Amino acid sequence: MTFASAALPTDYGPLVRELHRRAAARGQPVNGSFELTERCNLTCRMCYIRQSPGDAARRAEELSAAAWLELARQAVDNGMVFLLLTGGEIFLRPDFFELYTPLTRLGLVLLLFSNGTLITESIAARLAEAPSHTEITLYGATAATYEAVTGVPGSYARCCAGIEALVRHRVPLGLKTTITRQNVGELDAMRQMAHNWGLPFSASWLLSKRRDGALPDVVADCRLSAAEGVALEATGRVSAWTEAVLREAPLGQNRTFHCEAGRAAFVVNPRGEMNVCIDLPLPAARPLEIGFRAAWEQVQRYVDSSPPLAPVCLACDLRTYCPRCPAWSHLETGTLTEPVSYMCEIARARKDCNVQPREV
Repeated sequence: MTFASAALPTDYGPLVRELHRRAAARGQPVNGSFELTERCNLTCRMCYIRQSPGDAARRAEELSAAAWLELARQAVDNGMVFLLLTGGEIFLRPDFFELYTPLTRLGLVLLLFSNGTLITESIAARLAEAPSHTEITLYGATAATYEAVTGVPGSYARCCAGIEALVRHRVPLGLKTTITRQNVGELDAMRQMAHNWGLPFSASWLLSKRRDGALPDVVADCRLSAAEGVALEATGRVSAWTEAVLREAPLGQNRTFHCEAGRAAFVVNPRGEMNVCIDLPLPAARPLEIGFRAAWEQVQRYVDSSPPLAPVCLACDLRTYCPRCPAWSHLETGTLTEPVSYMCEIARARKDCNVQPREV
């Protein structure tokens, strides 16, 4: 990937954002996410997608390690630099290292998302041989709270053991949490746990509904109210803008897709379908059948041909405070453009709390 224009920043965070911005301007798929499985060994009620770890039908649908590797090679040839491996729980796959080890030789910046409960000394040692960055999600600072969220007895101890194995083997590591009504009272204690391990820590609180439409009322019961979440932002205990880096470089708020999804980023689900993002399983292009470039162009066309933003959103004086997202609209309204009441409440609360608005 060659950029011939202005000099790039040297700090890592601004550098990554600038690389994404320039890639989006070129239509380069610089950032990929491979969702290796939807199966998970935990049963977190608020999860946007989770399937039973022993679901044989789901397992049979998942791409093989060889297929994922072929997809990665094609993606690299088309400009991919950053790659996230996520699930479900990635270490449920017994062939994980058949994919991971060759990936480390492709020159990619690799990121792994895991709940940590399946990480053993041997897994940590193998990760240390060709380290990427790993992020582990904590769901509580005590076994009682953690397991109230995950629904699995003993999972707290296994998570802590996995983290400690990674620390011992010096695997690059960060901790994060997904804040729910069940664990918000232990946010500071989780931050202290990370500090005690010498690890960075981050927290997010925006919980979307499940993308398969299951359990529609559960997430609403788990997520904080807009006022509660924004109050955490205002105190600095969570990031003021919790959207990921793909949403940090606005390409024009008048667009339905104002993030970099479909312009610099893509997701491939366990069945090999290329989509705009994790929360929006469309347009379901098939890169292993039609080729990566053709699938990426299909994703770009889907984003470029999306309908205009709803007039009520265009006219809203809270737009610069709003985490509006077409994937959220699709999950909650069945459209890409209609407002989501929870997002509207967040925008109003951010303005009332004088949380710094985003640039337009």
